[in-house]
Amino acid sequence: MPIKAPNFWQKENTFLSRLLLPLGRLYAWGVRRRIRKTKPYESKIPVVCVGNLVMGGVGKTPMAISIAEYFKMNGMKPVFLTRGYGGGASNIVVDPDKHKASQTGDEALLLARVAPTIVDADRARGAKKAEKMGADVIIMDDGFQNPQLIKTLSLAVFDGRYGFGNGHVFPAGPLREPLRDGLKRANAFVVVGKDKAGIKKWIGGQYENLPFIGMHIEQDVAKIEQLSGKKVFAFAGIGYPEKFFDMLKEYGCDVVETRSFSDHYPYTDQDMTSMIAQADKLDAVLVTTAKDGVRIAPRFQQNIQIVEAYMVWDTPDTMCALLSALHR
Repeated sequence: MPIKAPNFWQKENTFLSRLLLPLGRLYAWGVRRRIRKTKPYESKIPVVCVGNLVMGGVGKTPMAISIAEYFKMNGMKPVFLTRGYGGGASNIVVDPDKHKASQTGDEALLLARVAPTIVDADRARGAKKAEKMGADVIIMDDGFQNPQLIKTLSLAVFDGRYGFGNGHVFPAGPLREPLRDGLKRANAFVVVGKDKAGIKKWIGGQYENLPFIGMHIEQDVAKIEQLSGKKVFAFAGIGYPEKFFDMLKEYGCDVVETRSFSDHYPYTDQDMTSMIAQADKLDAVLVTTAKDGVRIAPRFQQNIQIVEAYMVWDTPDTMCALLSALHR
């Protein structure tokens, strides 16, 4: 089951981070070794990888969806390729009407609403399947550290508020690999939301020629405006639930209670009946995100307001220039 990121990952020079530094070095060595030893498959079609160097949610899935929409508008047939985090299935094409989040993971169900989606831990095998399906381009949701497939365009995504955390590699910190290792393989870096962590300044100072892409996530304003002024009980199991709660408040919702769960949290019947009862007691509307919605049993969804989210490109010229180079 997913766990919440420990608080010391956001703090510099703590006892726990120092204690775990040797394990972090070992983890980084393992990533380097896996990349060095693996012979990757080179697909016949372009591969766009939307990944991150920091563990946790940064908005990769909404970004991958926005890229797929771009290619579709330009007459191409994108296919998503994902590991299906949180699901048990592999080597399948997702059917959003039949598969459940417990099988494919929540993100795969969201992706499959937009374009054909393959769940496969073996990215090379998944790419070959996408080719047979007639794809013009493969979009990888995550997989930046996966060496099985050569990427045509690798985008390293960061959350503008969280940044690099304490800058250490797991388990001493939130990094999946050392920043310099990952950024050497990136073709551009993306900051989602306001850059409160100084990401652009740090990366720009170290990698002057690495293109910067700014993005932010917007919610379904029409749905939220219907909730403005009403009592709301908000819950979320995403990378940073507080951002969702703050957004509801900014749009005038009277958020009387919140409940945070770990990213990809699999909601149980007990969770849902408890929250529905609490919302009734508070005379509040129970509200969550679309990513959470696919992890909730259909019988409970009539009791919940689900807010959709989408990605907005703040630097569209840079993004379009990178993607247009992949047109056929």
